[in-house]
Amino acid sequence: MKGTASHLLEFLEGARKRFIIPVYQRNYDWKPENCKQLFDDLVSVVREKKATHFFGSIVSYAHSREEVVLIDGQQRITTISLILIAMINAMKKGVCVPEDSRLAEILEDTYIVDKYRKDERKVRLKPFRDDCTAFDKLIYDDEAEYIQDSKVTINYRYFYERIVQGKELTLDELYKAIDSLEIIDIELEPQHGDNPQLIFESLNSTGLDLTEADKIRNYVLMNLAPDVQERFYDKYWNKIEKCSGNELDGFVRNYLTIRQGSIPNQKKIYFAFKEFTKRHESIEEVLREMLVYATTYHDIRSFQVGDKETNEIAKRLDLLDMTVAYPFLMAFLVYAKENELSATEVCKVFACIETFIFRRLMCDLPTNALNKIFATLHASVLKIKKESDTYSSVMTYILESKKLSSAFPQDEEFINGFTSKNIYSMRAKNKMYIFERLENGSSKEKNDVVENIEQGILTIEHIMPQTLSNAWKQELGSEWEAIQKKWLHTISNLTLTGYNIKYSNKTFADKKGMENGFGQSGLRLNQYIARFDKWSEAELEQRKADLSKRAKAIWNYPETDFVPEVQDDDIVSLSEDNGISTNRKIQYYILRDEKEDVAGWSEMMWSVVNRLFAIDPFLLYEEAKNNKNVWFASSAVNKHYKKIADGLYFCPSNSSTWNKMAILKKLFRLYQMDEDDLQFGLKPVKS
Repeated sequence: MKGTASHLLEFLEGARKRFIIPVYQRNYDWKPENCKQLFDDLVSVVREKKATHFFGSIVSYAHSREEVVLIDGQQRITTISLILIAMINAMKKGVCVPEDSRLAEILEDTYIVDKYRKDERKVRLKPFRDDCTAFDKLIYDDEAEYIQDSKVTINYRYFYERIVQGKELTLDELYKAIDSLEIIDIELEPQHGDNPQLIFESLNSTGLDLTEADKIRNYVLMNLAPDVQERFYDKYWNKIEKCSGNELDGFVRNYLTIRQGSIPNQKKIYFAFKEFTKRHESIEEVLREMLVYATTYHDIRSFQVGDKETNEIAKRLDLLDMTVAYPFLMAFLVYAKENELSATEVCKVFACIETFIFRRLMCDLPTNALNKIFATLHASVLKIKKESDTYSSVMTYILESKKLSSAFPQDEEFINGFTSKNIYSMRAKNKMYIFERLENGSSKEKNDVVENIEQGILTIEHIMPQTLSNAWKQELGSEWEAIQKKWLHTISNLTLTGYNIKYSNKTFADKKGMENGFGQSGLRLNQYIARFDKWSEAELEQRKADLSKRAKAIWNYPETDFVPEVQDDDIVSLSEDNGISTNRKIQYYILRDEKEDVAGWSEMMWSVVNRLFAIDPFLLYEEAKNNKNVWFASSAVNKHYKKIADGLYFCPSNSSTWNKMAILKKLFRLYQMDEDDLQFGLKPVKS
């Protein structure tokens, strides 16, 4: 590697030098504010009579005698080239006249075009794809042919306008200012062991604003031959990017979750991807598979996953903001296509996922538990599914087998949550979802609730208002304050209206009988409300009962006929400790997907506690200070205690299996870990 101080224009000039921006680089993305800052700096150079102005480092390597590949600095070089082109065009049009009459010719022949080159394209800088087309048109075409929405064109126009105004710098002054720009020219020598990818990572660690996906693209393509780079870019990467839209980081994270069964850290997706690809001989194999999943990712986000009913479910899942389910949905849809599952079967799976997510939302079950569930659900289905089983029946069985924080709430718990929850304070998209489902259900004659709420046509209305008039208090009776507190923001007291301001805090009779009131509403929700003559606690109770029936029908608890095969080796999680009995012996345990064989429950306890100590020693030392805790101590109390570390001892034996489960559950609460992360492999005890 060679690094030398140099002037930017010295770096750019050369009889046969051409600058190549490889396919793994980002598109040109300087914003107007970046351009303004650069031009302001150039103005300052002249006004303050600076001899030099530092312009950062340029990292490159020579691909051939004539071609220089830019690793870092392509954004700045492209921008300076746009300024030079703007200067040349202004001079050619006669809008600006320099002192040196040859300036336009000097700039064009030295830095922009190699007119003696035999190739059809003679421009020295080669941006990639669309950027290249837009760039070339600035040099050769009339303004009418410019690609107006390209950032290349937009920034060129910015510079052109400031130049032709001529209020800040003359052309000669601007050229002098550009000539003052100094760089550190870092030239890599791959033939002598310089690794462009490692150099790129090092540069990025200093704070260059690259996404995880940018780094992954560089890693995938950088070390390939230029022709292979372009082939892989066109065949795979460009299509992956288009399918992912602006969510490439999210897509790659979901893809890695599917392939590894665990979710990579948001800030370490790139490094997780690198480790993943090390297990594959061919990067093309990885790209080919990524494209399959990217296509499915696009289908989910564009609500094109199956038949009309399934697509509507996908759209509703978007209202629930449950991107956490993407890894499962992507894996399932790829499987469904490969195995030609019927549209009905795909719909059953999506409907079950919708109900599972919504019921949990109503019961305030933690969303972080869903990460693990959806990361492993598809693999769990395939693990126990027999050829004669339907996918949906197995998946439903697995979800309904979940316990505690991972549970699939049954009817009683779901209805209690649904009817008592403060619906009014939920997120806007969740509220749109709820009212859309209650209004339309499975009817073919649908009111477009979501669009009307988004456009402000419909709003949420409190039937019993938030501010009670004397008439309302009288209608509710002496317990009006308690009634309002209990029911105000619950689903029983909420509906939709396009006339919220007119309703205000009018009496129920007025809201029902007024023009466009409940009695004249085209919404099913309000047609139901209009059946009542008054609105007191009795009516609220009646609506609660009716909405409960409707909710159970809309989000019905799915049935499954799947019965797992009876196996000698059964796996039970800590959350399912009711499956642990004295007639079954532990063979191994699995903690966070790492399996370890053990000879018995005491050995399992000792092993798990030591692994928890490795995660966070402080928590166990704190437990040892607790006088009420008889399992941990700061010294060896008796022969049953074993030393974990200096000043920390644990008694893994001398307790029943049930006591051991209680200790583990307490420890998992202490470590804020999911009980499903610990599983036991059991076998029957032979009599």
